[in-house]
Amino acid sequence: MRFIKRSARSSPKLSLILLDWSVRESFHLLHYLARQEVPRDSFEVLVIEYYSRVSDAVRKFEGEVDTWLLLEMPEDCYYHKHLMYNAGIVLARGDVCVICDSDAMVKPGFIRAIARQFEQDPRVVLHLDQFRNNRRDFYPFSYPGFEQVEGEGCINNAGGRTAGIIDHSDPIHSRNYGACMCARRPDLIGIGGADEHVDFVGHICGPYDMTFRLVNHGLRELWHDSEFMYHTWHPGQAGVDNYLGPHDGQHMSTTSLAALASGRVMPLLENPAIRALRANPAGPTDALLDRVIRPEGPAEWRRDRLESGSIARRFDDADLHVGYFNGYSLYRRGGRFSARLSIVEHGPFGAGENAWLTAPTLEEVKRRIEAQGTLAAGAIALFTQAFAFTWLAAAHLARRAQRGLLAQGAATPGARPSVWGLLRRLPYRFAQFTVQCRTLTDALLDLVPNLRHIENRTGTSEGAPQVRLLVDTRRAEIYLKLLRALRAVPRVELERVDDRSQFRRVLDSAAQDGSGLLVSRGLFFRFYPEAVPLAGRPNLVII
Repeated sequence: MRFIKRSARSSPKLSLILLDWSVRESFHLLHYLARQEVPRDSFEVLVIEYYSRVSDAVRKFEGEVDTWLLLEMPEDCYYHKHLMYNAGIVLARGDVCVICDSDAMVKPGFIRAIARQFEQDPRVVLHLDQFRNNRRDFYPFSYPGFEQVEGEGCINNAGGRTAGIIDHSDPIHSRNYGACMCARRPDLIGIGGADEHVDFVGHICGPYDMTFRLVNHGLRELWHDSEFMYHTWHPGQAGVDNYLGPHDGQHMSTTSLAALASGRVMPLLENPAIRALRANPAGPTDALLDRVIRPEGPAEWRRDRLESGSIARRFDDADLHVGYFNGYSLYRRGGRFSARLSIVEHGPFGAGENAWLTAPTLEEVKRRIEAQGTLAAGAIALFTQAFAFTWLAAAHLARRAQRGLLAQGAATPGARPSVWGLLRRLPYRFAQFTVQCRTLTDALLDLVPNLRHIENRTGTSEGAPQVRLLVDTRRAEIYLKLLRALRAVPRVELERVDDRSQFRRVLDSAAQDGSGLLVSRGLFFRFYPEAVPLAGRPNLVII
């Protein structure tokens, strides 16, 4: 690694961590940081470049940069934002780390708003949402006014606030979790920093993984409701054609979601320098620089290995929840991998009646889970795949019919795209549809073995205890009703929850009467701020 600059600011309150992996055309955030309403010594700016490029876009604003580090990773190594986050956390001198877009606009009160929030309540992880404008005439970046970005072409302006901030039905997908995330540096170090597991290489990653683990650690997630970032269109802003790790069909990491649902705090793979800081927070930073890049990292993250599927999924030698598979919770325990049905983790569903499946590798324990399947389970899997494909295809056709066949491919609002433009995007759209089908199939199938476990405890569906299952979508409700009619799952009591207030009422009611609840993970993700404090309760099980 090589420093172009090192910060001379001794005690800034905030450290802004900006990333590049030799792709940024503009660092105009630095232009707006020079116009803040606070003393310049109150914050520092760190630019972390993954490869070796000395960016002309940064040179343009070099006077506003305090630390500029080139990690000098090999060119055949895919970019890993989480490694860059960790490098920034190690080098940061401020009490609060701010990880945000470097090609966004902010108003003069941006730094003051963040600092004030942490002065009022330091036990938060703070996010700022982002207005996004798709007008092409702002590219190359032409320094439009804030009112212009909020005006014509803005895709998420809802009366002066972003649509995500006022969304109470699915905020985890409507808010921009990667725009700006702020947390105290000691808290970030305390949870092991950013997770460097291979699932986060490439486009499917973000500071929200730390947000979820900070929430599990007891911090409160907070979204600022009056301060925002502003982003204008540029080519490749959505990360098309990048390597994609596992995600939920809407580019939210399923590895991060699994951490949230399981209550996991520590990363699957901790950065060695962060681990040393966690053990000795007062240790000298310079002594840790040689430990920022793990020796195995460049080889594991090579492009040819990732794109060919030859992925080495390494985990720390610690007891960790590492994911879900076919209704089972997966763990690393004592150097081996183990699994058992999610429903028996808490509550009165017979933990002792569902023994651990154990194997030396994650792949082997998944094979052991698959070997538990019966002929009926195979038939349910085929039915689920057909249901997911039919549902998503019908929904896609309905959306296209509503807005017209050509509208989606238009370069600007009202413009007619070329046939070539539509054909060129077909492979990408097909890949997205395939991911969505697989993700929906997995989500639905995760419910079935857990529900069948209730039936197996009593021997018959009619004799199974009454269970109240909360789901979040009409499709999950219909799917389970079909399986119930076919006697493939016991006659559980189903309830679909559509909004945050309804979910809160159900949780409060269950807390008062002590009744048991099964909550689908999809519902938990949508409204997790309400559910996280109750996730360890014996009568609430997330499946």
